[in-house]
Amino acid sequence: MAVVNPRGLREVAGISLAVSEGLMDPSADVLPIPVVSLVDLLSGDGETAVNSQVWAFPSVRFSISLVEALTLGMLARKCQATRIFEFGTHRGVSTTQLAANLPEQGKVFTLDLPRSDTRTHFEVDDSAENEVANFPVKGDLIPESLRKKITFLEQDSAKFDPAPYAESIDLIFVDAAHTREYVLNDSEKAWAMLKPGGILAWHDCRPQSPEVVKYLRACKYQPRRIEGTTLAFAQKPKK
Repeated sequence: MAVVNPRGLREVAGISLAVSEGLMDPSADVLPIPVVSLVDLLSGDGETAVNSQVWAFPSVRFSISLVEALTLGMLARKCQATRIFEFGTHRGVSTTQLAANLPEQGKVFTLDLPRSDTRTHFEVDDSAENEVANFPVKGDLIPESLRKKITFLEQDSAKFDPAPYAESIDLIFVDAAHTREYVLNDSEKAWAMLKPGGILAWHDCRPQSPEVVKYLRACKYQPRRIEGTTLAFAQKPKK
């Protein structure tokens, strides 16, 4: 069409733009959030290599990608994490990456709904979210060799008390329910739990998860997206 009838592109482009504007919520556009590359994550570390371990899994629905697994490990190594907290265990793919990049005595605390009661305090009406919430097991893919580093917490994050963990966690990964109320709840509790200098990371910074994007664009923590992933992160200022 571009060669034979270039004027016809006007109609095609017009229809495409009209459809995209109808589907895309401008407030869920990720582009206003600054982006960094994986190489950028290592800036400031001199020429020291970062030894990030990766456990590769077959495709697991509603989980992190292989590149995101590598990135989580890099974040854990970057902040020299010894204590990590995770909102949203699901089958344990991300939990595995976090535990694998801790020292021998390190600890991951991973929080998810109890299997005996998967009701949520805040309404969750998305079918995919409910499928994850009601999955019959949690953490079943975590290798046995890493389980000694992991503490499973069974509770709705809306009712979770962050006070015992206040400013004691090096890295926190938020990947639970993606509704407005839960993103706000989990993120604000996570920030309170984070040590000065610690890192807070979010999964699903993408237009398909609009409430995550809206929160990241509005929050005061100056988050950045990581190129090639749906991860975003912010570092808590040191006192």
